[in-house]
Amino acid sequence: MNAEQFSEFRHEAIHELMNLNDRCEREFSISACPRWDYDFDRGTLTFSRDGVARVIASILVVGTTSETSATWLWSWANSHLPPGVTEAMKKVRSFGEAEGVAELTNPSAPDDEYLGWGLTAIAAKILGSRGAYRCPADNGFIYLVYVDLSFAETSRVQNGRQQLKCGAHGVGYQTYVCEHLVAAPVQTWFSDDPNDSNQWPDAWCATCNAFFLEQGEWNNKNEPKMKTQLICHHCYEMLRSQAQTSSSTP
Repeated sequence: MNAEQFSEFRHEAIHELMNLNDRCEREFSISACPRWDYDFDRGTLTFSRDGVARVIASILVVGTTSETSATWLWSWANSHLPPGVTEAMKKVRSFGEAEGVAELTNPSAPDDEYLGWGLTAIAAKILGSRGAYRCPADNGFIYLVYVDLSFAETSRVQNGRQQLKCGAHGVGYQTYVCEHLVAAPVQTWFSDDPNDSNQWPDAWCATCNAFFLEQGEWNNKNEPKMKTQLICHHCYEMLRSQAQTSSSTP
């Protein structure tokens, strides 16, 4: 990708992000919430109004800017951030390496008023994010992308899915994945396609998919071979955001 092609790619990504953020605003009225609070350990950004949490977003940190040094720093190069909100950004760096784009592979760059949003738009495009947000910091800004958003007071109930208490995210809905994906999420995920009635379908790795292919379905012959792990839907979304997904199941 040459400089002209990258400029066009960035321009396209910016307009796509604008449309995504417009959709988030229509669905969740984020601008009506004057307060926001991020929790990077839990990977959440909570929007509140009148002292009540209204919208909760699962997030990834794209990068930060510093007014003192006038620089941009990719989150994957920032040792002060927990890996749960930065690991997925390595996919953006890998894209830059494959395309020969220094802006996506160098840890930092001279900042201007447009760079942060431009690189965040590119990250959102590559990762398939639902939108993005910029939080003021003590000495600059923190740029985030949404993995998912939901109304805090009316969290999604899907097909009677039970809730559980997660040490990282508090109360969440039960989801099931194989233990290999929990240990190493940056690999291919196999599952049914997520849909409105089941946004967190059971998922498994390529090793477990070999067991699936033996029978052409999950049954009492191959299910014991796949060691599943119960996690909350926030953990599911954060882990799955780090990997390519295969929809090769029936």
